[in-house]
Amino acid sequence: MDQKKIGDFLKSLRQEKGLTQTQLADILYVSNRSISRWEQGNGLPDIDLLLKLAHFYDVKLEEILDGQRNNMDNKMDSTVLKVAELENDEKKKMIRIIQVITLISLIFLLISYLLSDSLGQNDIIDFIFGFGNGLTFGTLVLILIITSRWGIKIKEFKKRITKNDKRSTR
Repeated sequence: MDQKKIGDFLKSLRQEKGLTQTQLADILYVSNRSISRWEQGNGLPDIDLLLKLAHFYDVKLEEILDGQRNNMDNKMDSTVLKVAELENDEKKKMIRIIQVITLISLIFLLISYLLSDSLGQNDIIDFIFGFGNGLTFGTLVLILIITSRWGIKIKEFKKRITKNDKRSTR
């Protein structure tokens, strides 16, 4: 998936509508910086926003993921595979962030534990040890929130795809 190509396509779709980045940002309830990043190929919108953009621009999701208009009749299988690829990319990014946060908090916990054992008891060491424990616990809670929120987005997306698929088979 070529993010630069997708960004160029999103920019051309916005320009076809005669909108500025700020106007589109207001419509989608995102920052104009997000729009700029997408159009420069430095990231992609969440799945929910991709679906909104496809509907707003009256193009198929597959066309956005391809970064070009498709003249052929698109199949749902191809679109789902592209969305799955996008989900995998997002999942990899999320896992990297979680790993870094976890590593930092565990290092801080280890340092605070070593300091508390080697330097004895005093208020500063107790504070550092307590802060390390709190940071580690907070990190675990943050990871739980991030992963559950990501899971909810995927479930909602799958429900919408299933609804659309049922409508098209009728």
